[in-house]
Amino acid sequence: MDVEIRRTAPGDAEDFVEVLSAAFGQRPSPDRFAADVADIAAVRGWHALADGRLVGVAGLLDLRLTLPGGSRLQIAGVTEVGVLPTHRRQGVLSRLMTALLDDARERGDPAAGLIASEAPIYGRFGFGAADRVARVEVETGDASLGEPPHEEGRLEIADLATAQAELPGLHERVCAVRNGMVSLPLFRSRRRYRDAESEVGGFGATRFTLHRDAAGAVDGLLGYRTKLDWTWSTGPRGDLQVEELWASTQEAEASLWRFCLQHDLMRRVTANWRPSDEAFAVRLANPRAWRQTLSDGLWLRPLDPAALLSARRYGREDGLVIEVYEPEGAAARFRLEGGLEGAICVPSSASPDLSLGLAVLGSVCLGDAPLERLHRAGKVEEVTPGAVARATAMFRWSPAPWSGGFF
Repeated sequence: MDVEIRRTAPGDAEDFVEVLSAAFGQRPSPDRFAADVADIAAVRGWHALADGRLVGVAGLLDLRLTLPGGSRLQIAGVTEVGVLPTHRRQGVLSRLMTALLDDARERGDPAAGLIASEAPIYGRFGFGAADRVARVEVETGDASLGEPPHEEGRLEIADLATAQAELPGLHERVCAVRNGMVSLPLFRSRRRYRDAESEVGGFGATRFTLHRDAAGAVDGLLGYRTKLDWTWSTGPRGDLQVEELWASTQEAEASLWRFCLQHDLMRRVTANWRPSDEAFAVRLANPRAWRQTLSDGLWLRPLDPAALLSARRYGREDGLVIEVYEPEGAAARFRLEGGLEGAICVPSSASPDLSLGLAVLGSVCLGDAPLERLHRAGKVEEVTPGAVARATAMFRWSPAPWSGGFF
């Protein structure tokens, strides 16, 4: 099969969306289709043509990633990837990914990131799962707080327009203080509220609550839906589903969680794509009330390992020579010197202390996946005795990374 890869032209947006929708087995309404077409203008798109016919699409976004220590690094966000069911497992995705990663390298991006629809797909391209996200479920009857809350701010009900106006600035403030956060593209902030005023899955329209600090500035935003189940024999047994909860301060975060768990008529609160180490869980008198299931979130593919490792800080002052090999087998070595004040990483010809694959480096660079665990799994080779323990201490970081959502 002859496959041609080319950039998406300005007049190709409708074809792009048509193929992407078919790849995911969807048929959007005319209004949704038109909105998706308009959004493609924000994406650096690529087309895959087989025998002159469009069979696959993919795109890149310019994003910023918060690294351990607080620095913000530009990365290439891989998005809108789809191949028609008739042309899968025939090399189309591989050709598209090669074009995307070459494009990102040419632009000088140190890494590429994505949210994987299916976990087994992207490891072969050098992507590693870099953070874990949680689905949380709490029974409100068991969710009393261990200590009385200290509250200086206040909550207020907001409408959709206010939430849309407040989200971009608040999201950026959260990005500044949370390791692993990815900046929110403008079209994604529009997309997240498309169904806000509609019923979805039996849950009502999205409602919004803001938290304001003592000076009146917004430092938290909650979007949630409710579904009420009420019979005369059981009484109210409603469900509250958190659509989003952003907070730039611990006070705002705790206040919004209390609002959810103490909401009248609700017996259960659920939330998706939350941090794996949510601080509010520790505030509960009964920690078993907070039940969470972990899954992968952001996947990272280092493109310039030296630049990526130089940009973050480390939990222990140390130095290591790390050998990193590409999926195709080519290897490069880097001398990393780092600590709490910063780091330097440069190419090296010295004997390595550790040897690992590019995808493994993507998994550890935000500080979530312990190198020691990956070593036990056979994914990291320890060349110098003791290097795994030293590297584990270096790369560990708290809080755990949290990517925040889809892009």
